[in-house]
Amino acid sequence: MTVRPERMPADEVRKRMLNAGRELALESGAALTIEHLRMEEVIQRARVPRSSAYRLWPYKDDYIDDLLCYLAGPGSWFSGRPAHDPGTADLVQRVLTGNEHLLATPEGRQALLREMVRVSVTLNYELLSESAHWWLHTALIATLGSTRSDETRRKIAAALEAAQSVSRDAMVELFGLLASALGFRLRDPARTVEHMQLAGGLLVQGMALRNVQVRTAMGDTADVVHVDTLLNAPLPGPGLNGEPAQWSLAAFAYLGVLEAFVEPDPDFGPS
Repeated sequence: MTVRPERMPADEVRKRMLNAGRELALESGAALTIEHLRMEEVIQRARVPRSSAYRLWPYKDDYIDDLLCYLAGPGSWFSGRPAHDPGTADLVQRVLTGNEHLLATPEGRQALLREMVRVSVTLNYELLSESAHWWLHTALIATLGSTRSDETRRKIAAALEAAQSVSRDAMVELFGLLASALGFRLRDPARTVEHMQLAGGLLVQGMALRNVQVRTAMGDTADVVHVDTLLNAPLPGPGLNGEPAQWSLAAFAYLGVLEAFVEPDPDFGPS
């Protein structure tokens, strides 16, 4: 008597198929090719029974809609991670270590904050520019203007916003910790930390997106080389102890946003 193999649970089929679709999308390097994924290729990558996959998604468009929503939400670049790289906290701590004496004056605390911005924003700008996961995330935004159904576009937009809100909350919390440690306050309570984080985060992401575009077109024209130089050549700026330092344009621009929102708290006393 032949024993029939146990049927794979639908939840497992769904998880494998969505993860396989994400892998293939990342390998392709552009979310705009997702609609051209072949179901048979996804099924083979997911290692699920063909009949089980088509039982969940009788039509390819049904699968693509679910995959786009997954990539925008639970499977997104933002899901389960802060907007900043995990190494950011280590960089910030490294700046503070050995420079605690600067906490004694408003000028010293401002120098510390500027140095933290210089190193951490530059790191995150570079990592965003190289991240296939983030490229996929930004390309998903373009699908909101595609020919997919209104319902699917709304689901994608809602999933993108939900994932990004988690990241924003993490950044707001991080700034709260820095403000407590360095003694900074908002210049005007009407201009909140959430405003500051949104403005600064979008600024760095937009510059990283332009950097991806420029790097892809490098060598095409002199104008492209010029923009690459503007984006990535180091700029002179303030360093610790009054010494000059090299800044990325992204970090310098983020500093402008930050200092428009915050100022040293004159009542701060280091613990």
